[in-house]
Amino acid sequence: MAVEKFPALVEMGFEDPGEIERYTTRIEGDVDILKIYHRRHQGEWMTKSKKYKFKRLHKKLRVNEGLTAYRDTTESSPFFLKAITELDKLVAGEQTTKAKKEDILEEMEHLNKVVSRKIEDLRRQIEEL
Repeated sequence: MAVEKFPALVEMGFEDPGEIERYTTRIEGDVDILKIYHRRHQGEWMTKSKKYKFKRLHKKLRVNEGLTAYRDTTESSPFFLKAITELDKLVAGEQTTKAKKEDILEEMEHLNKVVSRKIEDLRRQIEEL
């Protein structure tokens, strides 16, 4: 994979951006949090991930065409937006409808196992009473 296409990801420390499987974002206070998940290789139990925090920019916006006071607001940093754009290109190129369908089926199977184990545990607790 050409690293020249993904300068922000290389700057974040990814030597091979092709190892990125997916990502999630969220906002906590005045920080954007980007969590990037790597591909799981043969024999690995857990998916590796790395979390990045980006400080949000604070701005004052004029409200109601200047007739009232300014309002404080925040927006994502340009570097964060650049990284998200590169991740979208990278992930979207690899995600096909079939792959999404397989992911959803895997999640359903995992959820089914978790619920089954929980039900068994609750039944065991009831029997102990």
